[in-house]
Amino acid sequence: SGCTIPAAWCEAHHLTPWSRGGPTDLDDGILLCPHHHHLAHDHRYDMQRHPDGTFTFHRRV
Repeated sequence: SGCTIPAAWCEAHHLTPWSRGGPTDLDDGILLCPHHHHLAHDHRYDMQRHPDGTFTFHRRV
């Protein structure tokens, strides 16, 4: 996402939600700032993971 918020200010996010059988391990987790964490849970946005490990958020059409 290009976000530069320090990791200490970020929140843990599971790529596959627990409610959908996601694992509770570090391989399924990422750190997101509060703003991007809200977007990750907002059905109006898509979160795309890139090969370099970064993420971008796009408003759904």
